[in-house]
Amino acid sequence: MSDTPEWLPEALRYNDFNGDWNKFLAAVYGIFERDFKKSRPRYEGRPVTYNTRIEDSKEAAFWHVTTSTDATTQERVPELRRCERISWVRSVIEHPGDKALKVWRERRRRGTRIHLWLEDYDYVVVLAERQQVMVLVTAYCVDSKHTRESLRKRWKEFGEKQTPPHRTT
Repeated sequence: MSDTPEWLPEALRYNDFNGDWNKFLAAVYGIFERDFKKSRPRYEGRPVTYNTRIEDSKEAAFWHVTTSTDATTQERVPELRRCERISWVRSVIEHPGDKALKVWRERRRRGTRIHLWLEDYDYVVVLAERQQVMVLVTAYCVDSKHTRESLRKRWKEFGEKQTPPHRTT
């Protein structure tokens, strides 16, 4: 693993809340409010917005960066590692040119998605590109070899599609 980027904040630690899930969740949400509600990060000069629809008393975007969907019940389930890394979301968005990140665009049926992969830390932030803004879609921890290999493949495919800069000699 490389040196920790200076811009990457320390992760929260659930253990620091003495097992009190409600206090921990309040702290996690407080960081989301600070980083996305009280001010807006920018990506490539465009403000980053998010899904403000309220679900279970909090914005849908908050749940998408702190939970995953249970395959059996289809319910959102909190993921401790995602919650602990809530402060990473904005930092990753604001440092796309850093060598610690692999950044690529993928065209999708409904538009373009930007992937910001902090590979050494198994963390990904996904944005949807719109004309005037970027939309926070999700952020997640890479927790399997299969997902890591898929991301590497997609990163490589993106790189192969890029036109090299014209060189004059």
